Amino acid sequence: MMASSSPPSPTAVPLLTRVTLLLTAALTIMSGATIAPSLPAMQQHFAALPNAAVLVRLTVTVVGLAIALSAPLSGWLTDRIGRKRVLVAALVLYALAGSSGLYAPDLPALMLGRVLLGLAVGATMTAGSALAADLFVGEARARFLGFQSAFTSLGGVLFLPLGGLLAGVGWRAPFAVYLSALLIVPLALRLPRGEVTAPGGVAEAAGIPWRLVGPAYAVALAYMVVFYLMPTQLPYRLEGLGVPPASVGFVMGISTLSGALAALWFARRGGTKRPAVTAGFSLLALGTGWAIVSLAPGAGWVAPGLMIGGAGAGMVTPNLNTFLAALAPAHARGRVLSGLSASIFLGQFLSPLLAQPFVQGTDVSPAFRIGAIFAAGLAGALLLIGIKTSRSGLAPGN
Repeated sequence: MMASSSPPSPTAVPLLTRVTLLLTAALTIMSGATIAPSLPAMQQHFAALPNAAVLVRLTVTVVGLAIALSAPLSGWLTDRIGRKRVLVAALVLYALAGSSGLYAPDLPALMLGRVLLGLAVGATMTAGSALAADLFVGEARARFLGFQSAFTSLGGVLFLPLGGLLAGVGWRAPFAVYLSALLIVPLALRLPRGEVTAPGGVAEAAGIPWRLVGPAYAVALAYMVVFYLMPTQLPYRLEGLGVPPASVGFVMGISTLSGALAALWFARRGGTKRPAVTAGFSLLALGTGWAIVSLAPGAGWVAPGLMIGGAGAGMVTPNLNTFLAALAPAHARGRVLSGLSASIFLGQFLSPLLAQPFVQGTDVSPAFRIGAIFAAGLAGALLLIGIKTSRSGLAPGN
């Protein structure tokens, strides 16, 4: 049924393997965050095009749509041919497609490059998470998945300011950062293959508890719709408050830094036995932070909102990742985790579309306000579910 042996004990996982998986995780947020500070300048460059304001924002979020559509295939390939093969190929595509913004002659060509980048990000995220889930079990798995999420946020801490600095050179310059994925390829070639499902083996959906997996996907999608107001709308909010483009990335990095610290806290705790409650408090923090951002009278007031909202967001992904990795049977782990990737990045794509009706000219604060209300409502529902059940129906096993 399986073409691989039992996973090694956590202490037997080589340091190089751990480092490689963590570096790979840092590429996830980079896919959109790196070019976020360039959005206002990019919009000016393409101002002659109809609906330029929405189309330029979609250069960030079309990546999410590509991931959402391709994730099932990425998960199937990850389960069938191995995590390592998928990951190496995805890293190469990531570098080539991501850097296409350096030379794309027009907006449609740029969009095509972003779509291909989305295919690469989905495969990278799915293969990396599935391999980590193969190699670790129990609390060790929760800790490492927490560290992966922390590195995802730390990638934003690095690449958002870098993108902001490069945006001062020109809106195309940040696209060069995507070439850094090529540096990870030699490391990825040394990774273990991970679990593989033999053709003709276990049925595709055998053993997958969809009654728990489905709601987790819904929470992930809703969370990302709200959280992704940060890279797609915050640059405009900061511009309206007088923040120069070169500083936008540094301000946005506050959110990703606090998210990284929250994910590290999750990792140190070794996960949680009440994922619904954890998700509820996380979304409540996210909503509180975005409410502060929406009401901020000056740039200095945005920072605490980003700290609080980022901390809440930093807990959501490792919580859901750990929960689903524990629920999924090994033969279907790639497919289950690819569904989480699809939900998260579909939320990224939908975020600016759902926010646009609440954007009033150059004022995006109403979008943050509505997002805060929605997050608080979802948080309340999750807290009620978690508190009213003596034993959480979402509690994962090993």
